[in-house]
Amino acid sequence: MGVYQIGKNWYFDFYYDGQRYKESCGQVNKTVAKEIETVKRREAIQGLYKPKAVRMLFRDFAPKYLENARLNKKQKSSLRNEVSIKMLLPHFGGCSLERINTFMVERYKKTRKEEGRAPATFNRDISTLRNMLNKAVEWKLLKDNPLRGYRLLKEQNEKMWALTYEEESRLLDACENVLQSEKYLRDMVSFALHSGLRLEELRSLKKADIDMASRFLVVTNSKNSELRKVPINDTLLEITKKRLQRKGTDYIFCDAKGDKLTVLTNSFWKAVAAAGLSRKEEVRGELKEVRFRFHDLRHTFGSRLGMAGVDVKTIMEIMGHKTYKMALRYQHPAPDHKRKAVNFLDELTRVFTRAEIGKGDNIYKIGGMER
Repeated sequence: MGVYQIGKNWYFDFYYDGQRYKESCGQVNKTVAKEIETVKRREAIQGLYKPKAVRMLFRDFAPKYLENARLNKKQKSSLRNEVSIKMLLPHFGGCSLERINTFMVERYKKTRKEEGRAPATFNRDISTLRNMLNKAVEWKLLKDNPLRGYRLLKEQNEKMWALTYEEESRLLDACENVLQSEKYLRDMVSFALHSGLRLEELRSLKKADIDMASRFLVVTNSKNSELRKVPINDTLLEITKKRLQRKGTDYIFCDAKGDKLTVLTNSFWKAVAAAGLSRKEEVRGELKEVRFRFHDLRHTFGSRLGMAGVDVKTIMEIMGHKTYKMALRYQHPAPDHKRKAVNFLDELTRVFTRAEIGKGDNIYKIGGMER
């Protein structure tokens, strides 16, 4: 620290307020180098000195970013970052961070489209790249992020599948009949239908997270890392009482050894097939066979709340959504519900029947009464 000489050049190196300031003074003597250092220290204190960004290649920065992601992000998110970086490295690896720009991203977009990748895949990659550059700015390796205002591709809206009650009955019966080492699948599916929990939230749910007295369960491993309370209705209460009696485990749903479930059992997919829960959907311009997913149980939960007239704010709080846009998807999404809404006009027509029109006055019968 201080001033020092390497070859013919003198350098200063000091820290102020957690920021390192290091720069060459050129071919001067030690006295001049100290004077320059004094000036730069004063500028740093006054906020006038902007240190030069450290030049770093994308491929050298990527491991540092991933190490930070593994420490501070959920495992699923850090693994997604790792996948994206593998895709980004051939295109950006030899480029220094300060030279990355939107033109390079546009070329990357063209390449990924030619490979037949979906818009969502490209968006995940560029979101990772943008977050990397944000982190580089935070770490003083970059002055600003050139992708800060970059617009991602428009993605096709996720097609939700809200089960009808007849489909639910078929699925639960199939869950009961498929072979499995632990007979937990029917309870787990029913629990998801009545709580709206995500699969990982359900797998992480522990006995200690259940408040039987207040009839709430606490989600501790949510997607946005925020705690939330979910009310326990009668169906959840019955399942929970049964699951709490199981000895040798801290989890509500567990494997044969009592450990946390790490994967979705294949029995679920066998039950989906047995229940006939598949349909044709257009995926990127092609008609494909799509099967019901575990996450659609959450969609079913939200859709039923919406069709029951539950307000958006309450749905957001129960399901753990951060924006109204996500919760608004559950406002009357089912075709049957929409048909019933329109059919209500037929009922109005039958009730509000014109009885008589006299000269200068209109007489209508409303519910058998004249108006």
